Amino acid sequence: MNQTLQALLSLQDTDRQIYRLRAELQRLPQELKVRHKKLSDMVTMSNHCRAEAQHLRSQVKEIEDSVTILRMRQRKLEKECNSVGVDAALLASYQHEIRTVKDNISEAEDDGLNMLAEADEKQVQAEQLETTVVAERPDFDALSAAVKAELTEATAKLEALDAQRTNLQSATIPEDQLTLYKGLLERREGEALAELTDLVCQGCFVSIPRNLYVRLARGVDLVQCPSCTRILYVR
Repeated sequence: MNQTLQALLSLQDTDRQIYRLRAELQRLPQELKVRHKKLSDMVTMSNHCRAEAQHLRSQVKEIEDSVTILRMRQRKLEKECNSVGVDAALLASYQHEIRTVKDNISEAEDDGLNMLAEADEKQVQAEQLETTVVAERPDFDALSAAVKAELTEATAKLEALDAQRTNLQSATIPEDQLTLYKGLLERREGEALAELTDLVCQGCFVSIPRNLYVRLARGVDLVQCPSCTRILYVR
């Protein structure tokens, strides 16, 4: 294996660790963000349920007030019915209106009971959500502390690896070949090199022509896989 390829392999090992750490630095905050959103959504939903319950109870109070007015109207009509000298036509009119008022009272009371039941249900939902938030908060706080510690450790490791990478790049790697490597590293998500085993590229698992293997075995120049373009090497 030529000196440049050996240097690229060392650089690849370092870059592989760097890519892994960078992925971890992205994953951990994202995981924390998802957990935080879950708690925030539950708090928001709990507040919404409480607000709906309050609104429903306000509507029930309005219904109760309207029923009170209707009952007063009913009593007044019943009093008119019992008045002396009410003719048959007027009596029939009063009785019809009394039935209408009673129907309105019954309908309003049914609506009030349904709204009250819905308000109680919303209240229970709010309390259940709040209980869940309280139960999950310690786990979230522990996760936050763990993520913070892991991020600090990963950042320190990444800084050390970046310094190591700089030293490796300044080794025996010609500029044009280093440029080739960096381009492949970006396009192939941190895997610019691939081992060749039994004439099969282990990066894309495609067989390569034997003449490329011969070139690779000579160790004179870099050989790329015709399929994935990764730089090939043999152990």
